[in-house]
Amino acid sequence: MNVVHKYGGTSVATVEKIKAVAQRVAEVRRDGNRIAVVASAMGSTTDELIRLARQMGDQLNPREMDSLLSTGEQRTVTLLAMALENLGVPAVSLTGFQCGFVTDSHHSKAKIWRIDSERLERAINEGKVPVITGFQGITEDGDITTLGRGGSDTTAVAVAAKLGWDCEIYTDVDGVYTVDPRKCPGAKKLSQISYGEMMEMSSLGAGVLETRSVELAKKYQVRLFLGRSLEKDLTRGTYIVNTNAFEEMPVTGISVIDDCTMLSTRCDAMGENGVSRLFSMIAELNINVDMISQQTLDPEHCMVSFSCPGESARRLIGEAQKKGLPYAFISQPSLVKVSLVGAGMITHSGVASKAFSVLSQSKIRYYQITTSEISISITIDQENKQRAVETLAHAFDLCENRKDMGK
Repeated sequence: MNVVHKYGGTSVATVEKIKAVAQRVAEVRRDGNRIAVVASAMGSTTDELIRLARQMGDQLNPREMDSLLSTGEQRTVTLLAMALENLGVPAVSLTGFQCGFVTDSHHSKAKIWRIDSERLERAINEGKVPVITGFQGITEDGDITTLGRGGSDTTAVAVAAKLGWDCEIYTDVDGVYTVDPRKCPGAKKLSQISYGEMMEMSSLGAGVLETRSVELAKKYQVRLFLGRSLEKDLTRGTYIVNTNAFEEMPVTGISVIDDCTMLSTRCDAMGENGVSRLFSMIAELNINVDMISQQTLDPEHCMVSFSCPGESARRLIGEAQKKGLPYAFISQPSLVKVSLVGAGMITHSGVASKAFSVLSQSKIRYYQITTSEISISITIDQENKQRAVETLAHAFDLCENRKDMGK
């Protein structure tokens, strides 16, 4: 078997953990497998580097921040390569740019353009284990970039896609659950989940896998596994697969996003103060919005509503005022977006009706609602989050039993 292993920051947080990872990689290699490793920065290294940067002043140049943050992963992979060499396993550490990751120039959230894998493949053909920095690449002009939140997952899947290998992502959780076990202790662990469901859950708040990594896995048909660090029994984790393994289940899981603000404003139906100008400003500020709806008020005006994180909402309102634009925003902050996800929704009717009925019976008020082919998202008040998650999880059989919930 040929496989890429990815180890998250908690898995390599100490020298002892790095040595344990090296032992695991050595075992895989000695079983006759070819293996490449992608590693994150040790523990809270990235946060520490950000704190250091902030001590330099308020102006943090994105290019220099990427150059600084990339050093965290470099330390990890160098130590891991040394640990492997001391176990008698030939290894070589490679930065993102040494591995051939060429990206665009959007610092802190760069996207991969291509992988020039000649050096990577040469190391593999020489019998070495490549140990690759996650989260980073380089522009055509030679500037270091980082791939954004969860970028090491994306790195690992991209390497697997380039090589045509499997990808196993190891972290501090033992798989994908129907609901975050911290919010619902009786949550069920899934042995399999479809690419589509995993992408939807990731984009809607489930933090176990980065959305772009799942998107890449689906596009290039990478066999993807998620499990607890150093776990040898792969039946104990979760496989992300091409088809839905739970067609009898209308809902596979629940995701939650905190700090959701709903903004509403009156716009001209047409003209310079219309919807188009508003969303052009949102794009210029690089703000991601969701749950967009438009209601016609009269032939000349409409009401537009959408959700975004609280900080983004404040920035948008401030920019509109600064530019003197006639958008009077009505803000509803401190909401939570709860999303039901399941490929089974395609063939099962009544999911939305059941969800709304359950919330109403529990006297949980809900506001904006949006749907996709495999998800339903609902905004609720922050204080109702725990109760809503538990109630919906029980209603759709996503927890073992009701008495386990809320303890």
